Amino acid sequence: MALNAKDEISQAHVFQDIAEFWEFQLNNEIYLRNHSDVIRGSKEYFEIILSARQKFIYYFRPMINYLKEGPSKNLLEVGCGMGTDSLVFEREGFNVTGIDLAPAHLSLAEKLFGLYRLSGSFTVGNAQILPFPSDTFGCVYSFGVLHHTPEPKKGIQEIHRVLMPKGRAVIMLYYKWSLNNLAHFLTGRGYENVKEGADAPVTYRFGKSEIEKMCRGFSACDIQTQYLFGAGWGKLYNIVPKPIYLLLSKLIGWHLVIYLQK
Repeated sequence: MALNAKDEISQAHVFQDIAEFWEFQLNNEIYLRNHSDVIRGSKEYFEIILSARQKFIYYFRPMINYLKEGPSKNLLEVGCGMGTDSLVFEREGFNVTGIDLAPAHLSLAEKLFGLYRLSGSFTVGNAQILPFPSDTFGCVYSFGVLHHTPEPKKGIQEIHRVLMPKGRAVIMLYYKWSLNNLAHFLTGRGYENVKEGADAPVTYRFGKSEIEKMCRGFSACDIQTQYLFGAGWGKLYNIVPKPIYLLLSKLIGWHLVIYLQK
């Protein structure tokens, strides 16, 4: 059903609010809480973030390996942020295109790729209306982004549209039935490590059956649960024994990792 003029104006305001929020909230900077003297955009800044993501996003390698089996190494990252994951994909032999609502993030992504003398294409854009022809990319990656859009299902449909036949996608969305979601509910703290002011304008959490419905257009859909909690939990992360952490991550983890094939 097409939006009327009033709804279109309302949704435009929501996207503006989302863009402005993420201009302020550079999410990966949670890893810099103990490095207040580091200069934003410096090589040290990026190295700390890249190292931290390797530590906390321990399931990154399976995602990379899955996408490597796609029909083309042309990869679109929907919501690329400052480009740290894009950098890893580029190093792994992918040809990366990144899209994000927040110009501040994209500026850092371009700086990051420049520092490491890698090529990548970055553009401002909306996950619900991807500015690419159908059947363009062999693989699409979107980590922690679509649950911050007004209509996540539209974002998933757009990913399906721009994928080549047999193309592969990996999407991460927040899990409704997770320890982390319960902790946020009980404490009333924001979901995106807000330094001050309001939380993200839009944050959804999903059950697995909801995701399966949104992904019906794909020929294959495998949902895995990961990431019990991360840097936001401070020293507790290092206290919990790794085997217990990994077991609980598969049961009540915060991240639903969705492996899709067109």
